[in-house]
Amino acid sequence: MTTSHHPASGDHLNGEPADQLTLFTHGAHPKMARRKLSRNESMSLRLEQLADDWDDEAESAHQHGDQITERRMREQARDARRSAAILRAGPEGVGRLLAS
Repeated sequence: MTTSHHPASGDHLNGEPADQLTLFTHGAHPKMARRKLSRNESMSLRLEQLADDWDDEAESAHQHGDQITERRMREQARDARRSAAILRAGPEGVGRLLAS
């Protein structure tokens, strides 16, 4: 007598892994769940992304010989990074950050 196994089931009793992914429909797996970012943390990440984008635009402007746009994009990137640093420092660290 032979037994039939569903191809996706694997032989869990013998330690063989299943061939099918387990999907989680209600959020991430508990072990992989990340904590929710605070408003300051998410805004600082967004500012860093904007700064990177503005650096890319500055490089493109440089390649096209547009010095005015290049300077403006580099200044915006610098200001965005400063703002992100202030957000990350929080109220306690702002004085130290501004003094440096």
